[in-house]
Amino acid sequence: MSLTRRQRALQSGKDALTSLIEFPNGLPPAPPTKHREKLTEVEQQLKKEEAAQKRRVQVAKAAKESEAEAIRKILGQDLNRKKREDKLKKRRDELAQEKAANAWTLPPNTIRWVIRPTGTVVTFSEDVGLPSIFSSKPCSYPPPREKCAGSSCTNP
Repeated sequence: MSLTRRQRALQSGKDALTSLIEFPNGLPPAPPTKHREKLTEVEQQLKKEEAAQKRRVQVAKAAKESEAEAIRKILGQDLNRKKREDKLKKRRDELAQEKAANAWTLPPNTIRWVIRPTGTVVTFSEDVGLPSIFSSKPCSYPPPREKCAGSSCTNP
């Protein structure tokens, strides 16, 4: 049965390792393992008490910090975040206003067509130089209706 490429590679790798590693004096000694020193009961209790004391200090510190944070929030002293949010909001508003202002000004040689359900609006840039007949003015059509000719009548 023939070997697969993977099996051949593994086998050749094993052969190369065995031929390269030689120990003329035998295997080197294993590194020494550290044995944990047996602590007396008193030392174990002291160690446990120190760990418990550290935990108590950490818990107290965390509780104190959370209490201070809650007080700051209640008193509204979380001003840095609020200032940052106000700055961002102000900047967004300025950008929106600037964008709206730029939307109405047309670049040179531009014609804008806006088709809406209420009608179509054609806007020309200033440099096109159209006759005054095309200048925008408020629409006065239809003229306001006249009042009835009767002396006491207020109907149009």
